[in-house]
Amino acid sequence: MGLKPRFRITANDTSITDDLVTRFVSLRLNDETGFMSDDLEIVLADHDPAARIARPVTGALLRLALGYDNQLTDKGAFVVSGASRGAEKGGVRTLTVRAHAAPYDNTPGGITDFQTQLTRSWSDGITIGAMVKTIAAAHQMQAVVSPFLASVQLPHMDQVEESDISFLVRLGRLYDAIAKPAGGKLLFLARGLSQTASGAALPVINLTESDVSRWNWDEDRREAPGTVVTKYHIPKSAKTHAVSVGSGNPVRLLKRRFRTQAEAKAAAMAEMSRRARGAIRLEIEMPGNAEITAEATLNLDSTFGPDVSGVWLVNNVVHEQGKDGYKTHARAERPNSDPSVSAYLNGTVNDTILVPPVNTNPGAHRVTDGY
Repeated sequence: MGLKPRFRITANDTSITDDLVTRFVSLRLNDETGFMSDDLEIVLADHDPAARIARPVTGALLRLALGYDNQLTDKGAFVVSGASRGAEKGGVRTLTVRAHAAPYDNTPGGITDFQTQLTRSWSDGITIGAMVKTIAAAHQMQAVVSPFLASVQLPHMDQVEESDISFLVRLGRLYDAIAKPAGGKLLFLARGLSQTASGAALPVINLTESDVSRWNWDEDRREAPGTVVTKYHIPKSAKTHAVSVGSGNPVRLLKRRFRTQAEAKAAAMAEMSRRARGAIRLEIEMPGNAEITAEATLNLDSTFGPDVSGVWLVNNVVHEQGKDGYKTHARAERPNSDPSVSAYLNGTVNDTILVPPVNTNPGAHRVTDGY
């Protein structure tokens, strides 16, 4: 790395970096796993009463690069969504510009294409793979779907005055998947896998303890993953089945009734993987490293010691540049392949015919109804 933190910002393809440097106070980029959750905040000093900074036009497209000296990493495009002005008594006036990620950048349809609200009906039995492929084709894109999810059959679904990406994000929440367009591809990828747009593994960023300023590891299994139960109904036999993943208490019953065993199993596995990954957390603060992104893989060497060394999957990273330098703060979780997670995912999947009442021991169940 070089010695001096740098940034580069363009507005509607015109560089404004030199104009910002003389007024620059700080910038903060928050990068989250998932869709359209990234946001950028730029704070500028508005100290010259003869030359107040004009408020940026809402909808302007900014592109940001971060790094050191001339080694800058492109961090993507952002759409200006708002601004605010402020000052403390006797202090410098400031203008804060807020922008949100434009994940449609570099897609054939451009930035607004995925935002168009549509009303349509998806037939009973369509697979996730076929659905994503249909939506991708409508936007002249290539579909990339995790094999585990591609064959899952869905019930009849209505998309009512809802954009394609909003509809896919809603589906992604149910199946613990990341849904977003990137680089000409429409992704629907299972979380916890650390994959690129092509489905290949993301590059691994190797770290030693000397690379970081501060770190904190935490495991809390006061509430173990336990057992997740989902239900599906077979109309021909008029029987309802229960699919269970995991073992022991607490037992979590997802109230939504699914169409097929494959769909019920996928939902149960998704809920189990979310809970298993969420029990172990890692936070790292280090000198700014623009290569670290949400969904990136970190490999911590043995200098971190037991429990901490090994592979981690970044789910949130904050990049901050200011007068005091450039810092990166990352939060991470173990990937699905880690033994601490996979142990809960590789257990027996049981399928039983339900005889009412479904819950014969109400005290053993905690009902989850997030879907």
